[in-house]
Amino acid sequence: MSEILTLNDSAGRSLTCELVTELEVEEKQYGLVVPQATPVRLMVWEAAEEEEGEDEEEAMLADLDDDEIEKVFQTAKAVLAEQNLKLVDSAYLLIVEGEVPAAEEAEVYSIADDENGEEMEEEYQLLEEFFFEDRRYGIFTPLDPVMLFIEIPADGAPRVLDPEETARLMPEFEEALLDLAE
Repeated sequence: MSEILTLNDSAGRSLTCELVTELEVEEKQYGLVVPQATPVRLMVWEAAEEEEGEDEEEAMLADLDDDEIEKVFQTAKAVLAEQNLKLVDSAYLLIVEGEVPAAEEAEVYSIADDENGEEMEEEYQLLEEFFFEDRRYGIFTPLDPVMLFIEIPADGAPRVLDPEETARLMPEFEEALLDLAE
């Protein structure tokens, strides 16, 4: 049976995760965890340069900042409740609790992320759309598992690594993941 860990953030929110693997690097214990609930991402459609005859497919998806998430959160929560899904502002991630419907081709979007200077495309399932103050929003869940890298101190609670720490330790993490896959 896998070990279950609870991650807490500075705001007092928590996120329950499954520990996938542990590794020691530079005499410290680290781990890779996967949230037990389904992570989601709130995004807004922003029109590209307004051109005559432009269709909706030309619109770009953009992430929301924390203030905008806070503004639309209750509306997003109500929209998901219609699908018997509960939107939760947990530590580090927005998650949904409940049975997420299977992805259908028409609901899958490839979304480019600029991670550490490298543009990567990931596939997301559109769970629901809604309008708020004349803007169109989408609630997406990644098709691939979301993994978080954590430090597991001997005398304290596990903590999520910041992006700089993750980037510095990534070669060791990748090697451990390759060993795990074999």
